[in-house]
Amino acid sequence: IVGLWCIQWHPANRPTMKAVVQMLEGNSEKLEMPPNPFASASTTRAGARHLNLELDVISEIE
Repeated sequence: IVGLWCIQWHPANRPTMKAVVQMLEGNSEKLEMPPNPFASASTTRAGARHLNLELDVISEIE
């Protein structure tokens, strides 16, 4: 769970190193599951265009 917190898309959503150490040492009150960092369907503005932050699934045909 700690690793999932550390790979959040937005840096502001990631824990500090102090918080990570506390989580790993078991000093945190209750460790909750973070949101899926790759399931965002929101868009962000980049210059004059919008980017979709979804990942596409590619299936291989044998």
